[in-house]
Amino acid sequence: MNWDQARKLLRLARTRSESADAARASVDHARHELGAAPRAHSLCIASGKGGTGKSVVSASLGTLFARRGRTLLVDADLGVGNAHILHDLCPPHSFVDVIEGRLSVRDIRVNARPQLDLLAGGSGVSRMAGLSPYELHLVAVGIESVEQEYRHVLVDSAAGISNQTIAFAAASDVVLIVTTPDVTALTDAYAFLKVLLQRRGELVPLFVVNRATCEEEALHVADRLRGVARKFLGREPRYLGWLPDDRHVVECVNARSPVVARAADAPFSQAVTELSVRMQQEFARVPARGVGRSMLRSVGYTPGLG
Repeated sequence: MNWDQARKLLRLARTRSESADAARASVDHARHELGAAPRAHSLCIASGKGGTGKSVVSASLGTLFARRGRTLLVDADLGVGNAHILHDLCPPHSFVDVIEGRLSVRDIRVNARPQLDLLAGGSGVSRMAGLSPYELHLVAVGIESVEQEYRHVLVDSAAGISNQTIAFAAASDVVLIVTTPDVTALTDAYAFLKVLLQRRGELVPLFVVNRATCEEEALHVADRLRGVARKFLGREPRYLGWLPDDRHVVECVNARSPVVARAADAPFSQAVTELSVRMQQEFARVPARGVGRSMLRSVGYTPGLG
C-alpha cells in the first residue's frame, strides 16, 4: 500500500466516524426533544366515598376543558367505570383489554365530543379494582405514551383509598376532592386527604362542596373539613368553592349528558364553569409532570424484576 492509498483509507475512516458521531448526536437530540416535549396538565377528581357527584363534576369539567384544548378523560374507576355513561357512549374496549394484553391504551381511546377523548374503565370486572404493580405499570406506560398529545388529562378517580386510587391522585398535578354536606362524605373526604398526604406530603389538595343548598351551608362544611385536617394533620386543603343542589343535574344524568352541555344556563353549570376557570389558574401555578410518567416512578414495579 502506498501513501496515497493509506491517506484515502484514513480519510474514509474519518468520514465514517464523523457520520456515526452525527447520527449519535441526532439520536441524542431526538431523545432529548422527546423527553422535553410538553405534557398535559393533569387533574384528579377524587372523593372519599361514592355518591358525591364526582363523575358528574368530571364530565362537565372535561367538556369545558376541551373547549380550551384537546383533553383526555381517564376513567380510573377501573372495575366499575361509568364515565362513558355521562357522555352517552358504549365503548367497545376498556382498560380490561390493556391489562389482558389485547390492545394498547392508544387503541382503546374513544372520542366523546370535539377535542375530548375517553379511556374507559371496566364495567363489573372485580379484579380490575386491585391491580398488581405490574398491571398498574401497564396502565401508566399506556397513559404516558399518549399524554403529550393533550393539553389536559382529567382523571375521574374511583372512590375510596385503595392503593391504585391513591396512585392516580398522587401522580396528578392537581387533586380536587369532591365532598357534600353529609357527615359520611366529610368523614371519608378527611380519610382520603390523610392517606394522600402520607403518599405526597408536599401537595396542597383542593376541595369543593357539592350539593350545597346555599353558600352559607357550603362555608360551614368547608370550615369543618379544614378544622379537622388542621387539628389532626397539621395541614388543611384549600377550599375552591361550592356547587349547588340543582334539579338539572339529575335530569342530565338520566339523559346521559354533561350538565354544561345539556343545561348550560343551570345553576350547577354556571358554578362548574367558574370552577373550571379556577382550575386553569391552578394549572398555571404548577409544572405539568405527566400523570403517566409520574405513575411510572411510583407504582413499585421494575421491568425485568417481575
